[in-house]
Amino acid sequence: MVIFMNLEFNKENENKVIAVAMSGGVDSSTVAYLLKKQGYKIFGVTMKTCGEEDKDAKRICDDLGIDHYLLDVTEDFGKEVIDYFVDEYSSGRTPNPCMVCNRKIKFGKLIEFAKELGAEALATGHYANIIDGTLAIGDDMNKDQVYFLSQIKKENLKYIIFPIGKMEKPAVRELAKDLGVRVYAKKDSQEICFVEDGKLKEFLMEKTGGKIGKPGQIVNLKGKVLGKHNGLAFYTIGQRKGLGIASANPLYVIELDRKNNRVIVGSNEDLMKNTLIANQLNLFLVEDVKELDGMDCFVKARSRDKLHPCKVKVVDKDTIEILFTEDNVRAVTPGQGAVLYTEDGKVIASSFIIK
Repeated sequence: MVIFMNLEFNKENENKVIAVAMSGGVDSSTVAYLLKKQGYKIFGVTMKTCGEEDKDAKRICDDLGIDHYLLDVTEDFGKEVIDYFVDEYSSGRTPNPCMVCNRKIKFGKLIEFAKELGAEALATGHYANIIDGTLAIGDDMNKDQVYFLSQIKKENLKYIIFPIGKMEKPAVRELAKDLGVRVYAKKDSQEICFVEDGKLKEFLMEKTGGKIGKPGQIVNLKGKVLGKHNGLAFYTIGQRKGLGIASANPLYVIELDRKNNRVIVGSNEDLMKNTLIANQLNLFLVEDVKELDGMDCFVKARSRDKLHPCKVKVVDKDTIEILFTEDNVRAVTPGQGAVLYTEDGKVIASSFIIK
C-alpha cells in the first residue's frame, strides 16, 4: 500500500533538505512526519498572513525535533490578497483569494524564503500531483486542490512536492493517528482564512467604510423592478436564498450589473451557459496561447464543479473563449477560475472568468 511505502526510510535522503509548509493542520503535519520517516532533513515554515499564526505548527515541529521558522507576510498578503478580494467584490465580481495567494504568496514568497534557508524544495499538504513537470489532479477527487493551485508560476513547480497527493483524506487521518500526530482529528480550516465564517458582509463594510453597501434595484431580465438590494457585493451568481422578493417561481441571481447597480434575477434555466470568456492566462502544457486555439479539452468553472468537455477559442494574447461542447454550465461566475485540464487530469492552463 502507498501508506507503507511512504514510511520507508532511505539513507540517501539524509542530505536532502526540504522545507515543509506548516499550517498546524493534519495534512501538513502528516507530510512532515512522512518526510522525517523517509530520512529527509526537514524544517517547518509557517506564514503569518493576518492575525495570530496557528500554534500547532510550532508544536508539531517540536514533537519532531525540527526547526520551525515564521515568515511574516502580513503586509504583502494585505496588498496582494485582501485588497484584491475587496476590489473584486467592489467591482461586482466574486473573487478567488486562494488562487491569488498561492501564486504570489504561498508558492512565491514562501518558496523564496525556504530556498534562502537552504531548502531544495517546499513540501505541502495539498491533495495534488506533479506529473511530468505539470500540475495534475490528486487521487482524492473529493479534494481537488489543483483548481486553487493553477495560477502558480510554472517555473516554481520544480521546487514543489506534494507527498500526500496520491492519498485520500480518510487515509491521511488514519495514518496521522497511527503516527501519533497530535492534530490527527483537527477540523479542516475555512477557505477564506481572513474572514470569520458568516461575517463577509461586516468585513467588506469595514474595509470600504460602508461604501460597498450602496443600495440598488433587483430586476428581472425584462428590467421590471422586483425589490431592492443592499449592495452588489452581498450577492453571487446562482444565489436563491436571501433575495427578499416574492415570486410564484424560484428566482436566482443571473447577473450583477455594476454599471447600473442592479441585481438581475431569472430562472434556473437562465443560469445555464454554453460559453464563457476568461483572461489572466497561466500556461502549463503549452508555451504560447496560440496553441490553445481550437483545442478540445476539459474545464472547471468553479472548485466543486465537474470536468466539462469544451473547445477553446483564442480571442487575444491574454483572453480566451471557452465553448462547452456537451452540456451547459450552471452559474458561470466572473472572478472565479476557469481551469483547463487534459482527460487524465493534467492542467493545461488557468484563467479568471470575466463573463
